[in-house]
Amino acid sequence: MTNLREQFEALAGSPAAPTTAQTDADLARGRGALRRRRALQAATGSAFAIVVAAAAVAFTTTSTPAPSTPQAAGPTATTAATTGVTASAAFALVAYKGEQPAGFSIDKVPAGWEVQGLDENLLTLAPEGAKPRNSAEPQGDQADTDPYSFVGKVVVTLQSLDEQGTPAGEAVKVGGKKATLVKKEGAKDGRTLYVAQPSGVNLQIQVWDGIGWSADQIVEFAEGIHVNPNAKQGRG
Repeated sequence: MTNLREQFEALAGSPAAPTTAQTDADLARGRGALRRRRALQAATGSAFAIVVAAAAVAFTTTSTPAPSTPQAAGPTATTAATTGVTASAAFALVAYKGEQPAGFSIDKVPAGWEVQGLDENLLTLAPEGAKPRNSAEPQGDQADTDPYSFVGKVVVTLQSLDEQGTPAGEAVKVGGKKATLVKKEGAKDGRTLYVAQPSGVNLQIQVWDGIGWSADQIVEFAEGIHVNPNAKQGRG
């Protein structure tokens, strides 16, 4: 009795040697399969790279941005409400070549400013075309050229006959001389720099708050102010 294996072998017959055509066909099919596999691997790798790149872009664009590098702060332009002049732009000291006041002389003035006071009691400086006028008789849109109008201006005087000593304030130096920058209690219109003089009478430089000068700028300006022998103290 034959078994199942013998029956199959009888049905299949003797194996025949493969022909050249069959071998070539098998080889072609194998090479084609290999090419398709490599192409699929390359495509899969490219797709993976694209996905990774897209994820990276998404991360960088949606993540919290790093704080920007702070820029060095330059001088803040403070607009003088009473004069319409930008303080930082106005403060660039230039040589003064005009007529010197009788009581005081001055080396430098801020660019765009003018000297208005011409007597022995005071020296008044103001931005050219300063407005509004601070006098008993307002002049509308007319420029304020009154040396006794102090809004938005700088006023140089000797310490009043009615004031004794130097108030407490910030100690500074003006050309080697002791000086004190004072913001008097309740004063809303400016600061006063007291500069000691050989005569014992302080030089006073009153700076309106609205022009925005810093303490260093006030000191720098004061270094160019000189008291003449005929300067007189006022009252009040």
